[in-house]
Amino acid sequence: MSFKDVDKLKAELDNYRPLSPELMEAIDEKFKIDWTYNSNAIEGNTLTLQETSFFLQHGLTSKGKTLQEYLEAQNHAEAIDWIKDIIKDKRALTEGLIKELHALLMKGIQYIWVGPRDNRVQKDITPGKYKTQPNHVITINGHIHKYCEPIKVPEKMGKLVNFINNSGLHPIELAAKAHHKLTAIHPFDDGNGRVARLVMNLILMQKGYLPVVIRKEKKEEYYRTLMKADEGDISDFIDMVVKEEINSLQLIINVIKQQ
Repeated sequence: MSFKDVDKLKAELDNYRPLSPELMEAIDEKFKIDWTYNSNAIEGNTLTLQETSFFLQHGLTSKGKTLQEYLEAQNHAEAIDWIKDIIKDKRALTEGLIKELHALLMKGIQYIWVGPRDNRVQKDITPGKYKTQPNHVITINGHIHKYCEPIKVPEKMGKLVNFINNSGLHPIELAAKAHHKLTAIHPFDDGNGRVARLVMNLILMQKGYLPVVIRKEKKEEYYRTLMKADEGDISDFIDMVVKEEINSLQLIINVIKQQ
């Protein structure tokens, strides 16, 4: 599958526009629920798709789930709504905007648990502000992967925003590379993956494409392709974004045809 396949489907969808307000609302709601559920689930949130849907649509909660998990769902859904306002207002993508996105995503969440399961400690987080302490992750291969040093984050983020706004790349390639660069910098204490997926989809939606939903079931493939990108080969991750964009476009085209 290639950018041509994506653009052919996008042109087919564009031919159906403008869609009715009722259909647009139903499509937006489906993407909001799927995107919120999967993006949070990848990071360890235990709400099911049904629990996420009931909460976002009706405010219903389930026993045995934490307040933080519901906060994460609510914040993520609000971040998606805010992205739509950004697009409508034609706001440029800036460092300030990315920080605002992070602040919204982490609203009301004061700390996270870090360390091995039997020896976890609380780590305070500062929504909307870059990290002040180094961070790292244990990869699926068992290696320690260290992210950008805090002192270098402002410079790296400035370069990333400049890259996004001046690249001239195909929107799919740009969105995928922006996602990878943001996760490679890991500028925040927590929420970096969710912010990267929001920024990736903001770029796509600004260019008239549909949001890409990286599904929980593909978490291992997702991390593996990002690790490969860390080593200098981003082609598999771009292919993954291409496939998921095609899935999104095909889904909506099929819904329209059934009307």
